[in-house]
Amino acid sequence: MLRKILLITLVLSFCFSEENTERKETDFPKVKIQNLKGRSVFVHDVLDNKLTLVNFWATWCVPCLKEMKYLNQFHTTYSEQGFQVIGISIDDTRSSRRVPSVLKSKKVDYPVLLDTEQLLFNRFQSSAMPFSVLVSADGKILWEHTGYIPGDEKKMEEVILSYLTDTNQETPAEENDETKDTQVN
Repeated sequence: MLRKILLITLVLSFCFSEENTERKETDFPKVKIQNLKGRSVFVHDVLDNKLTLVNFWATWCVPCLKEMKYLNQFHTTYSEQGFQVIGISIDDTRSSRRVPSVLKSKKVDYPVLLDTEQLLFNRFQSSAMPFSVLVSADGKILWEHTGYIPGDEKKMEEVILSYLTDTNQETPAEENDETKDTQVN
């Protein structure tokens, strides 16, 4: 029984890991959402002219919670090189009350914002979570990734490093035909 559940979970993870090739907008959307204290903030102000991995997640999303460990490591390890992670919870107003306790239990060090009406998340037309977007220091979308299965963190780190080592942050990383990621130029 446990094997069947694991197999179904694995199959669903592959189904929801997808490539978004229809992206027309290459600038990160300029939207106002809330911080954890309930104040409205412009997402672009939080990007702070750094290479930023914006990660959409929810408290009820098990793969999202598993991925947080690696996002936290990336945020800490590469912060001195001009990189940061920004988490954006898409929990509704009711379930967003659990966000602070989840962040505390996962020992999350990166900033987290709330998109309770999913105004920003819906702009990306993603059908699954977690959903991550790598944004250049000047606000351009460089790369997207949907879903999380163990091992995705390695590809994510490769992409982050490829942009950190490129001073212009314009040259995308080499694509692996087996990945379901999208680089946006």
